[in-house]
Amino acid sequence: MIKVSLMLVMLCLIMTACSRQTKSFEITIDDINKNEFIVNCSIEANKHKKGNQNDLGYSCNIVINSSTNLMDSEGNPLRLIDFSVGDLIRIILTKPQVINERNRTLDATEIVLLDAKQ
Repeated sequence: MIKVSLMLVMLCLIMTACSRQTKSFEITIDDINKNEFIVNCSIEANKHKKGNQNDLGYSCNIVINSSTNLMDSEGNPLRLIDFSVGDLIRIILTKPQVINERNRTLDATEIVLLDAKQ
């Protein structure tokens, strides 16, 4: 009985930790540097904190490398120069991660341009 109880507690802890991880999110581009987008990831970084978090703002560096797929919402390939500050994008991370004040440099496997700022 004790073994079963311990296994259930461990399973709950594991599931809670996994649910805090982010695999993808939608955001606008704040800045573009060489091989990275800078985005305001405050919502993602604060979503698991308790209490009012409106005053805490965080920027994330979204790393773009040779294996990152850049595309439009219809799946057509794009290049880095096709993106602009203010564009709405969907970022799919290479692996689910907890985004917080200490973990804000993220590798993207795919970035989709959802709405280009005109």
